[in-house]
Amino acid sequence: MSTKVSQLVDIIGNALMQLRDEFSDPSSVVLADVAGDMEKLEAFFNSKAFIDACFAYVCERDEAGRLVGASRPNAYLQNRLGLSPGEAYDRLARGRDLFAPPPEPVSGGEEPEDSSGEDLFSSSSGVQRDTEEEKQRAEEERRRAQEESRRRAAAVSAEKQNIIRRELDKLLKAARGERARIHAEAMKQADRRDAKDLRFFVRRLVEEANREHAPRTNPNAGFENRGMHIGRRKPDGSVDITLTTTAGHAALIKAHSDKGLAPNSNMSPDETDYRSPAQRRYDQFFSIFQKYESDQQKVSGGAASVVVPMTLDDLADADGQTTFMTNTGIEVDVFDLVRLGLDGSEGPTHFVLQLDSVTGVPLSMGRTRSASIAQRIALLAVQGVCAWTGCTAPLSECEIHHIIAWIKGGSTDISNLTGLCREHHRCNNDERDGSNGKGHMEYDPGTGRAGLVRSGSTRIEFNGADPAENSAVNRAMGRAGGHRPRAAARVRGRPDGEMFPVRPRSSREKSKVVRRV
Repeated sequence: MSTKVSQLVDIIGNALMQLRDEFSDPSSVVLADVAGDMEKLEAFFNSKAFIDACFAYVCERDEAGRLVGASRPNAYLQNRLGLSPGEAYDRLARGRDLFAPPPEPVSGGEEPEDSSGEDLFSSSSGVQRDTEEEKQRAEEERRRAQEESRRRAAAVSAEKQNIIRRELDKLLKAARGERARIHAEAMKQADRRDAKDLRFFVRRLVEEANREHAPRTNPNAGFENRGMHIGRRKPDGSVDITLTTTAGHAALIKAHSDKGLAPNSNMSPDETDYRSPAQRRYDQFFSIFQKYESDQQKVSGGAASVVVPMTLDDLADADGQTTFMTNTGIEVDVFDLVRLGLDGSEGPTHFVLQLDSVTGVPLSMGRTRSASIAQRIALLAVQGVCAWTGCTAPLSECEIHHIIAWIKGGSTDISNLTGLCREHHRCNNDERDGSNGKGHMEYDPGTGRAGLVRSGSTRIEFNGADPAENSAVNRAMGRAGGHRPRAAARVRGRPDGEMFPVRPRSSREKSKVVRRV
């Protein structure tokens, strides 16, 4: 089969290259001449979605993640095929719907009592046989529905298949036995409905199935679907946040946010309040987070605060449009810094980590509460994102990783720590021997950076993703002409002054520290 697949891939590749050449100059292309052929080509490419789903299923079945030193197949699809995380997930999900055994319904009843001593000809035995036969019939129906979906999949575009899958993911756990049936009905309707209408159609079937199963089998159905999604910064500086809550939690949120509807709530009583009701609710909602942040400072010293790494050069070059990366992966501008209280005013405690403009060495930190917190923030802020090659996960979502495992004698110094997201933390081989195709993180004393050493290699690969390359340290290194040893001599001027100089303790304060110890 591999030879046949190889031949077909070469044929398709050559044909696409020739087709690309035909379209290299749009001035020579006439719509009337090519419209029919392009429609036919698009229909042919619907089969690509089916092939993608099958290959993704094979990747999951055969543990393709091991080929790239990872635990999950999505890593292979992202690294070798260049897919985005979302596209890799879509293909794997389509593969399960079309080829994996259909999900069985959740049993809502109790386990039957042991009937080994009962009469085989009793009525209870007959009921059990009927139940088993019904179960087998239902299983056969799900299998046939999946076969029907598979038969139609080659004619349905990837976009429509993803629409179907996303709506099916909204099925409650109690209704998952309906997935194969709804999937087959949706695939049947896909060729006669446009994308928007298809979404409405599948959504209606899912809602009907949820209503049928939720009241009797799962009183916590809504709670299972809870979630919060935080988007990316938009051109106007705003970020969309979507909350899916239970009715009870929504009532609680509304009750507290409604308290901000009163004029001049969360603002000076001397100011004229021109805010809309939506803006007043938002300000009340945010004030609740500020109160929580303030309380956390007393408990944990601000470990969950926003961290903004920058150099004096960053500040000198900044204007109203300049943005700074934070440890959350969300960029903020100077006005956001003021709103967060980083202008020196009293309020929630967040952090500005100052880095030397040339060497990138952390120099000082504003609003720090303890040395251990400062060390952690320095590690996270300097790195920018997860240290694994190509990863863009913000460091607020990362775990602290010991480059040399603590159990093997690794220290808790900055040079032995790096941040890894949960997925790549699982991909790290603490044995550092390349077993199972997994690589490990290594510290490069020449640059002061942590990087990936792949299985079978000794070369350190640094994260070249844009957020990593644009961290404050890397920007400083770029201005200095590339990464250089931390101990190297400066190439210009005197060292940067500290933004947040530490005030020397008085004799009285020192004696207090001694007494506490």
